[in-house]
Amino acid sequence: MSKTFKETSKTGAVLWFFQRVTAVILFIILVYHFVYYHFISQGVYPWRTVVAKMQSPWFNLLQFTFLITALYHGLNGVWMVAEDYIHCKAWRLAFFSVILMVGAALLFVGTLTIIKISSLKI
Repeated sequence: MSKTFKETSKTGAVLWFFQRVTAVILFIILVYHFVYYHFISQGVYPWRTVVAKMQSPWFNLLQFTFLITALYHGLNGVWMVAEDYIHCKAWRLAFFSVILMVGAALLFVGTLTIIKISSLKI
């Protein structure tokens, strides 16, 4: 059960730092979303207005930024917890591979969704 520093990740401080950076970015994006769409907006938007906003490159950039930061933040958090509790190197490698595959699949589906929504015709 004892784990020496040589067995742990050498990039732990960097991953911890980026975990905090992505948390701040996610917080800023969510505050912007809630303030702009729930407090400043004038009631319920019609469908055409919502789709027209989704055509903006800035909206798509914001969505893609949110996707990347949310995926990194969530999957890195799961990895940090798993690294603390999985002590066998083979199991850790297998779990890391699963995390990478899930992340790649979610990135693909999320990017495809952003592209499909931005190409809707109004």
